[in-house]
Amino acid sequence: MSRNHLRPRWDWWLTVATITVALASAWVSAEAQPLDTRVLASGLSQPVFATSAPGVGLAVVERGGTVRLLQGSSSSTLLTLPVATAGEQGLLGLAFDPGWNDPASAGYRRFFVDYSDASTGETVVASWRANAAGTAADPSSRNEVLRIAQPSYTNHKAGWIGFKPGDADHLYIATGDGGSANDPLNNAQDKGSLLGKILRVDVNGDDFAADPMRNYAVPTDNPFVGQSGARGEIFAYGLRNPWRNGFDRLTGDLWIGDVGQGEREEVDFIAAGSGGGQNFGWRVREGDIPTPGISDPLPADLSEPLLVYDHGEGQAITGGYVVRDTGSPLYGRYVFGDFVSGRIWSVAADGLPKSFADATEITSWLEAGAAGPLGGIVSFGEGAAGELLIVDFNGRVIQVVPEPATLALWSAGLVLVVARTRRRHPAAG
Repeated sequence: MSRNHLRPRWDWWLTVATITVALASAWVSAEAQPLDTRVLASGLSQPVFATSAPGVGLAVVERGGTVRLLQGSSSSTLLTLPVATAGEQGLLGLAFDPGWNDPASAGYRRFFVDYSDASTGETVVASWRANAAGTAADPSSRNEVLRIAQPSYTNHKAGWIGFKPGDADHLYIATGDGGSANDPLNNAQDKGSLLGKILRVDVNGDDFAADPMRNYAVPTDNPFVGQSGARGEIFAYGLRNPWRNGFDRLTGDLWIGDVGQGEREEVDFIAAGSGGGQNFGWRVREGDIPTPGISDPLPADLSEPLLVYDHGEGQAITGGYVVRDTGSPLYGRYVFGDFVSGRIWSVAADGLPKSFADATEITSWLEAGAAGPLGGIVSFGEGAAGELLIVDFNGRVIQVVPEPATLALWSAGLVLVVARTRRRHPAAG
């Protein structure tokens, strides 16, 4: 066997070695400082959510009743409306219809918001349609989807809404238990109440044509449809205040951050293939412990949280997202934070139960970035390509990006691979 015959194999191994060295160098750098941050917007008024307005820009929800649209360095108002703002009330959630960019879709230029009615404090989910450019809502297009009566308390109003990837019909709506401590009305365990739940409604149907304030259909495959004493809109229950949640845009799994009371914060999980029906335990359980001061019997159908942490780590969870930005070192990890402690963690997004020891804290990495200290971590969001966003209640939207040195090392490794491949391949030119 000639030395020339061995040369292609030698070149292949040299290429593998080059890749290994380059990626190992990048990994060492990633372990030291893999992440950076940059400010996308500042000077906002109590922002509580940010998301991509597909093909248009970045939409930011301000609690006082405004949805701002950021396009490069310019800003415009997509929607403004009066809302109640006492306690935890306000304009709280936003979701763009999956058909937003499709003129043939029923959801073309349609978006949904979740807010507290300025006069009654009721939770309202309503939709508007924007102009063809997608930059301003048509005031006459308002369509009220549903309205939920609230107790007189001003806390635990949840507010997240969202569409599961690949499902253009069903809007998921997170509701808190209605407020006060220990859920005094036991709303979360009452399947006759829409409070303390994840709801699922068909926004392209209408089972209530005679009622102008109920413009949706109840999906026939929801878990409690036809059950005596239960509301068919309910998909999961036993939640205290599921303030921020997120679908994994790759798998469709739902990750829920349920804010705790005096002892525990929790992450709950609903797999993409689940038909719903989970009971996450509140008010009987707070995370993984019996709720102090509550002696109700343990539910037979209890679903355990995926992860919990105690109040030595933080006191108000901000649920986040599974990162699917292919350029991020956080790819495939669920990122969540805490509003009170200002800390942020990530955990493998495999849907398996975790101890808090399985979570990696990334606060110091992020706060060493260009954006500096993060402030009040009130929400996370996703950019158009899955870029992770952090919403600072003090007025900023921050994007998480790879640390430049790490990105450069990875790029260098890829350049070397491409160069060697081109020299070896006869069709490379």
